[in-house]
Amino acid sequence: MTIQENRLNQSNNELYLRWFQFLTFTPIFHINEKQISSFGRPGSEFYENVLKSIHLRYQLIPYIYSFVGQIRLNGSMLMRPIAFDYPNDRNTFDLIDQYLFGSAFLVCPVTKATVQCRSVYLPSGNQWFDFWNETFYDGQQTISVYSPLNIIPLFVKAGSIIPMTQSMQYVDQIVDAPYQIRIYRGNSTQFTIYEDAGDNYEYENGQFSLIDLIWNENRSELTISDRRGSFPQLIQQRDFHLICISKQRRITKTIRYSGKQIQLSF
Repeated sequence: MTIQENRLNQSNNELYLRWFQFLTFTPIFHINEKQISSFGRPGSEFYENVLKSIHLRYQLIPYIYSFVGQIRLNGSMLMRPIAFDYPNDRNTFDLIDQYLFGSAFLVCPVTKATVQCRSVYLPSGNQWFDFWNETFYDGQQTISVYSPLNIIPLFVKAGSIIPMTQSMQYVDQIVDAPYQIRIYRGNSTQFTIYEDAGDNYEYENGQFSLIDLIWNENRSELTISDRRGSFPQLIQQRDFHLICISKQRRITKTIRYSGKQIQLSF
């Protein structure tokens, strides 16, 4: 193999990885074992970075599934242009390489090989956290973001709640796995966790449940509502690991949720 061929393979791997990172934040995420094995053996840079994206996708299933539930219930949109949410910020009108994913995420993919830094515009009217290191930024500014191969530039709107879980081999591997509830401070907000059986259409007959997570910024208080609705496979009790993220620090708490309202102060 020539040096030129080696460089071509390296470039193709980088480009594939970058598009794979982008795919993590789309409605449909599909990959097969043969494609992953093309990145080499476990421990290699590209293989491990592909796995990182897969793990993150599984961790975000409660967030994604809840938002998809809201699409059916309320006509929400999971993946949408930034200008939809920021019509008064003219700087968002021509943004074609950044987008919103659910209510919390600003996704800024790297779409070319050998690129490890890109500019990101943070819309006005909000403040933002870097998802990876929790650095806090004001909106209405363009920043330069270092984005090595293991990082897709990813920001969370201040005043967001993101329910997550542990990484799994398949979606229902651990049906009673704890939820990690991340609260990104900055504004009062609300998120509704949607659950159903996940493998049938009985949700069309009302077999699903909803849990409201309500954050009051002025009181530094989280209210977890009574559970509404039910279905035969419902997990009645689940541990919630709560992480409250602010500009200054993180505060963590763990509770056991059994369907009844809980209020917590941070």
